[in-house]
This record gives sequence, C-alpha cells and structure tokens, in this order.
Amino acid sequence: MRDRIARIASIALVLILALTLVVGCAPLKETLTIYHAGSLTVPFDDLATEFESTHPNVDVLCEKGGSNSMISKAIMLEQAGESPPDIIASADYTLIPDRLYEKSYADWNIVFAKNKMVLCYCGGASYANEIQHRWEPPYTEEIPGGTRTWYDVLRNDSVSYGHSNPDEDPCGYRTPMVIQLAQKYYCDEATDFGLTPDSNADGLYDALIPGSEHEWGRVGGTSETRPGGSKEVVSKKSVDLIISIQSGDLDYAFEYRSVAVQHKLNFIELDDAINLSQTGKIGNTTYEDFYKKASIEIIKEPGPPPAYKTKSGKPIVYGITIPLHAENKELATEFIKLLLSDTGRNIMEVKNGQPFLETVMCDHPENLPALLKEVL
Repeated sequence: MRDRIARIASIALVLILALTLVVGCAPLKETLTIYHAGSLTVPFDDLATEFESTHPNVDVLCEKGGSNSMISKAIMLEQAGESPPDIIASADYTLIPDRLYEKSYADWNIVFAKNKMVLCYCGGASYANEIQHRWEPPYTEEIPGGTRTWYDVLRNDSVSYGHSNPDEDPCGYRTPMVIQLAQKYYCDEATDFGLTPDSNADGLYDALIPGSEHEWGRVGGTSETRPGGSKEVVSKKSVDLIISIQSGDLDYAFEYRSVAVQHKLNFIELDDAINLSQTGKIGNTTYEDFYKKASIEIIKEPGPPPAYKTKSGKPIVYGITIPLHAENKELATEFIKLLLSDTGRNIMEVKNGQPFLETVMCDHPENLPALLKEVL
C-alpha cells in the first residue's frame, strides 16, 4: 500500500514539474497600454483587435476617458515614479504640448483626425420634431423637422440637455464654446453675416450655461433664466451621455459627430459657424478667428488651489504621442504606424465615421521614432 501511494505521489510530482516547465517555456505576453479620448473608443478597439491579430503575443489595453483627465492620470503616474501609458491620444491636440511638454514627459505630437459638434437627441425627445435639421450624410432622406431652432427648444421648453464636464473632457469645454458662438452668430453679430438677430439667442450663454466663471458648465440643474423649466445635466465624460440618450433618460446631448454615427444616435447638424469643424473664410473673417471669440477657463493643475488655463475655440483636431518614459516604445510606434496606414485610416474613417486630417502632421518631427519618420 505504501509503495502504491509513493508511486502516485511520484507521478503527481512529475506532472507538476512538467506543467511548470511548459508554463515557464510559454512566451509571456506584452501589454501595450493606451490612454485615449472617450470619443476614440470604438475605432481604437477595432485598431487594437487588428494590432493583436498581427502581434499574437501582445495584449492591447485601452483605457478611455476625458482627454484632460487621462493626461492628468498619466502625469500622476510619472510623478509617483511609475511607468506612464505607452500611448496618449487626445481629442484636443493642444493638451499634449500644454500639459506634457513643460514637464518633459513628451516631446512630439502627431495631429491626425478631426471632428465636429452635433446635438444628439433620444427617440422620444420632446419637441425634436419641431427643430430644423440640416441634411448631411449619413442621412439618406430628409428627417421630418419643423421651423424652430435647437436653442429655442433648449431655452424655452421643459427638456433636459447634457454635456460633459469642461475640466475632464474637451467635448465638455467645447459645448460652452458652441453656445457662446451661437449667441454671437445668431444674435450679437448676426448682421455681420447677413442674418437677422434672433431674440432667442440673446443672452443665450448665460441662459443655457449659468454660473460664475469657474462654475460654467459644472453646476447644471435648472435656472430662472430658462423659464420653460429646461434642465442642464453635466456628466464626467461625453460618452457617459450616450447611455442616457439611448435609455431616454436625457432628451438632448452635445456630442461629437463620430460618436453619434458610431452609436446610431439621432442628431442635429449644427451650423459650420458654431460646430468647431471648419477652416477658411466665413463672411469677412475666417472660421478660426470667429471660433477664437469663444473661450472658457479649465483646470490645468488640480491644486489646491486649482490652477486654471483659458481655452479658446478652434477647429477640433486630435493628437497622439508616446510619453518619453513609456515602457514599450517600439510596440507603441508600431501601433501608431498602423493607425496612420491605409488600414488604420479605413478603420477610422470608413468603418467608424471618424475623419482623418487631409495632411497628418507633427510639431517636432525631429523627435519622432525612426519608423514614424518614414510614415510622415
């Protein structure tokens, strides 16, 4: 009996040793960590799948959030002596030099994609059928609409409308800019563009985004400046609003057009003068100069006390970089090469409605990895 037990124990020991050797010989997977804007979630998930198919020993870990908050998280890792993500992709390319260059955490920035602001609405949104629509793809036929403006409804009727927090997310600080520009375009400076001033746009910013300087876009709720009883809802990041729109808990939300297309949301196209998408001439000025007339202060350093930086309106352009202290720079370089390739462009533009810039550029090409210098 003792011999039998000894033989069983010996066999078990051999099996354990064999399994240990097999596991020990198996190649360990590397992890490529990407912090990216929430609006890049769907296309970057597709890019990650494509990358893993050609790099079977790599796991791509994508973490999404408001661009400003993701950059803050990367900075906190650096300051704690930990490794930052391998890639940072921001919905506002200026956040990369503004926040990472001065700390010597990055030294180049590729601008690669663009977007525009739209107003999404749920299927049962009150008064949506009374709002004017502009017809652009992916619409295949005209959506029934009325003669009212979107800001007339948000200001004067009992509806809820949402946007993300300006301190967390570029879409959050772009929403107040859109509303400031709407007030200027449709009322304050309407005659400069050949328009008749609209009383519903008079004082529109204070009506839809109430509060003091550092409360704008953060406090939400109802306001006496909106006699119709509409409610402003502030979310931590713009993609969180999608669930509320899809469930019908929120009537309207300011989002990026690519996000609306990817999630098959109903949306209203905003005029080029206010949607932060254009370059070139508008009236006797340029879109860039007109967009600059809108601004908001956002938190640059959390403090205490918090330090603020003024963000002015400009066309929506995305940026991407590899932090100087990233662990997997070679893999990160290969991923960005995929992003900038024809395959990556197809995933972004054709599959997910996220338009690329006609010309992809870098502010400091001399600092790029050799593989990306070849691409650019």
